[in-house]
Amino acid sequence: MKLIRTAILLAATLILTACGFKPMHAPEAFGGNAIALKNIRVEMQANGKIDFLLAQALRDRMGDNGNAAYILRIKPDLSRSNLGIGADDVASRYDLVLQSGFELVATKTGDVVYRGDVRAISTFGAPRDPYGTVTAQNNAEEQVAAEVSDRIIARLAGYQASTETKPENK
Repeated sequence: MKLIRTAILLAATLILTACGFKPMHAPEAFGGNAIALKNIRVEMQANGKIDFLLAQALRDRMGDNGNAAYILRIKPDLSRSNLGIGADDVASRYDLVLQSGFELVATKTGDVVYRGDVRAISTFGAPRDPYGTVTAQNNAEEQVAAEVSDRIIARLAGYQASTETKPENK
């Protein structure tokens, strides 16, 4: 039984090492050829609350990179729509939609090297108490900003993985 367990662990190790897995957050691991997000600086187009929350979520995940080879320019667009309307014609649930376009710009040349668009939705309930509604919306804004930042990072990681053979991305 112990021999079978050891053989399964050995086979799983060999399979996982051959799959091409590259950790995004450990650029020096496995010979230094992993995807690194440390060469990207976040720049927002406006200074609203959702802009701050999105920039903060991205910086939490990527770091605050002052002298980077790329600038990530983001233009978020937040909208709120009524989802559930009661018999008294008052909304009881809302959808908070964050649509965010982004561009990855090379710092040296100013050229846009990658462009994308992501979208996330967070639904929240609106209690009768106005303070409860404000709190629920604040929580939904934080959740939707975190979701959009995760989707942007996934798209950037995919882009960097497809272009990692270029010397400037290593």
